[in-house]
Amino acid sequence: MRSSYALEPMVELTHWSVFEVPIHGPDAPWTRHFIGFAEELGLAQVSSAIVMFDRDHGVGASASHRVFQLVGESGSHPDSMRLWASWKLMNGIQRERDITPGFYPAKKALLEGEIA
Repeated sequence: MRSSYALEPMVELTHWSVFEVPIHGPDAPWTRHFIGFAEELGLAQVSSAIVMFDRDHGVGASASHRVFQLVGESGSHPDSMRLWASWKLMNGIQRERDITPGFYPAKKALLEGEIA
């Protein structure tokens, strides 16, 4: 039986970030979300809660069964940050933690075109 994650197309995110929020309340575990820009679609993206992340390949899956590929260095895109602000407002989120630094650092050798 195929995983339902395999049925969704992969979305490549550039200018990506990862934030944690207390969507289920301050005493529940905080959920993590990808925020980025899908160049191929020309759209900002905010994922539902991240349920899996493969650090070796920079690929993660969300609770809504979308699969995201983190591309290049982390960063922010103005459209993505506007969408993130709207998403937080719609979900009543007032607190957040930016956990981007160290979440998935690009490998220096790969950036320089060397074989890892």
